[in-house]
Amino acid sequence: MGVAVIGAGFIANMSHLPSIKRISELNLVAVVDIVEERAKNAAKRFGAKQYFTDFRKVLDMDEVDIVDVCTPTYTHREISVEAMNSGKNVLCEKPIALKLRDADEMINVAKKNNVKFMVAHCLRFWPEYARVKKMLDEGVIGEPRIARAYRYSSFPEWAPWHKRIDMGGGVFVDMSIHDVDFLRWSIGEVDRVYAKGGTYLYDDATSHDYTHSILYFKNGAIGFVEGSWIMPKGFRFTTYLEIAGERGLLTVDNRTPSSLSIYRPGGKEDYSTVFSEDAYFLEIREFVKSVIEDKDPPVKGEDARKTLEVVLAVVKSVIENRPINLPLVGEVIE
Repeated sequence: MGVAVIGAGFIANMSHLPSIKRISELNLVAVVDIVEERAKNAAKRFGAKQYFTDFRKVLDMDEVDIVDVCTPTYTHREISVEAMNSGKNVLCEKPIALKLRDADEMINVAKKNNVKFMVAHCLRFWPEYARVKKMLDEGVIGEPRIARAYRYSSFPEWAPWHKRIDMGGGVFVDMSIHDVDFLRWSIGEVDRVYAKGGTYLYDDATSHDYTHSILYFKNGAIGFVEGSWIMPKGFRFTTYLEIAGERGLLTVDNRTPSSLSIYRPGGKEDYSTVFSEDAYFLEIREFVKSVIEDKDPPVKGEDARKTLEVVLAVVKSVIENRPINLPLVGEVIE
């Protein structure tokens, strides 16, 4: 199947394009970027036949079956909708959009055109996290009761549009959405949130660069999720997950080679397996499989919308300084 990658920035060059080249069922037809030199260089590096600066060029190409959207968040709706209206299957980077109505339109357009639409929530495919999900499903630590997750980095200077809330949503929408999605997938739906945060790095920014939130799950579990872009330049990207259940504790820490550990009463047991498979390769491969086998992709648009709703509720909580109940009424980011 032919695939066109739209957006030749960081995530495309580091993850999507290398993964596509590893999948035998895919043929990289074209790379698109509004900066011609970026599109040209990526096409040359990864062996694409053509490159363009206008994404609509690939929508008329019969040999393109899949469009992989790796552009900034504020462009996701427009590109995805036009691609699906052209009969293309779409894999879109997270978050699905910045507005719930945009997410709804993307979901409805996919159904109307009978094409596959998946949002790339990669943490579901990260081997350590996928193992945690499996262990939770198997009841290894009993019913999950408390969760803690954080994600720290310096500000993504390579994407200055992240300063604007109407373009990127801020740190919780762009980065902590990974942890929120995983906790939703693993523990259950969120009923209410309460958050604190703000804008600390740039006086001209409108998005929040630091946020921490309490998630109240419908099943009674509680989660603490923290996201930060205010770490100093050069700070190592750091993630941590901790889920406590009735009979034990699971942790994932990207600072240690043995990142997945389980703690049980009376002692500690480490899982020292080195998880070497790449999550981006796994997620793209699964999407391709859903197209080939004509089945639902593993992360449908409806699921991505639910995660978006939670992170938007967190943004609303920071802005209004109060707890926010779900479902949301109205839009948070306009």
